[in-house]
Amino acid sequence: EEIFRQASALPGGAPPFRLHDGREVPWPESPNGSDEGLLRFLQACSGAVKAAAAMFVKNLEWRRRAFPLRREGRIAELLDESLPHKERRFARMGTSLDGLSVIKQDMMWARFVTERYSALDCVKAYILFLEENVVMAPTFLERQVVVLSYGGFCPADWGRAFAALLQDNYPERLVRAVIWPVPGILCKTVRTFCFMFASKELNTKIKIEAEESEMLKGIGLTSSQLPEYMQGGLWAIVDRDKPDVELLRRMVIDGFRSRGHSRDLDDWPPAAPVLLEAVDGPHVIVQRGQKSEKSGRLGMGSCWCGCLGRDPPRVLPQVVSPRLADKGTRCPAGVTAQPNHRQTRCAIWQLALGALLAFLAAFLFARWRLKASTVSHGKK
Repeated sequence: EEIFRQASALPGGAPPFRLHDGREVPWPESPNGSDEGLLRFLQACSGAVKAAAAMFVKNLEWRRRAFPLRREGRIAELLDESLPHKERRFARMGTSLDGLSVIKQDMMWARFVTERYSALDCVKAYILFLEENVVMAPTFLERQVVVLSYGGFCPADWGRAFAALLQDNYPERLVRAVIWPVPGILCKTVRTFCFMFASKELNTKIKIEAEESEMLKGIGLTSSQLPEYMQGGLWAIVDRDKPDVELLRRMVIDGFRSRGHSRDLDDWPPAAPVLLEAVDGPHVIVQRGQKSEKSGRLGMGSCWCGCLGRDPPRVLPQVVSPRLADKGTRCPAGVTAQPNHRQTRCAIWQLALGALLAFLAAFLFARWRLKASTVSHGKK
């Protein structure tokens, strides 16, 4: 009833639920319109009915702006199931002991985003992957997910954008997540990131592991279900993959410098719905959206696992910085453009802290590799 009441205030009433392939159905008949689906939004809003209804209506509007997404072009290449498991950024790993779907998101040791595949390509591919494998799954347990984040850091802009999309539009889908493999000497550093930028409730779902046995307990799989390239423990993986420490360090520094923003991701999805026009039966997609205006700051907890979360909402002061004013940002009535020294100082401290932590992580990782190499040669 609350959804109908809030949707009645929109032009044209409640929007339909748009499936990922472009088909539209009345929202009560959609996967999210069931009692189970509505309960997810209610849980995400801590039982507040009006807030949950508002979140649900915003999700309907978001789906009309974000979909359709199809397995075409670079998205099809990213989701190509004929590729070896190791070369796939997103892949199913099996079913956990408690019946949940386990998926892998592979950050590929700082080679997740390339010249061929942009961060936006990877966001769209992951969303389509979740739609096909989680949202449209036939059973209740399959519509929830356990995530193994593998292969080091993820790009900050991808992590920030995807974490925000998941929290706003796929509430309560994540049951638990494991970040692995992380050298034991760096586990506390990673946990510090998570506590700094993710809520306490969200941190209870996140485990950071160095040992294979603990990771398997966390995701609920057996060692026989692990692909070969993940077996042998942390040292064996590092020896096989030979992560580029300098590349990892540079990616983290770049993430702090950009604060997790990129023009392509900030402008997607467009502000206006993607219109569907029927021509001779099949849908022809006509993109008539305009660029959206979004803001936000980087949640570095998401730089380790894109599904972990994002920063809590905050009230910004009614001040427009000269940098934004130069770009054409209009000041509200009665508000003058002036420097926001507080935000500037916060940005400087964030950059300084990020550089320090990135240097520390790179130093500790290099030291750990040197120690591991010494031990290995000693055994030989």
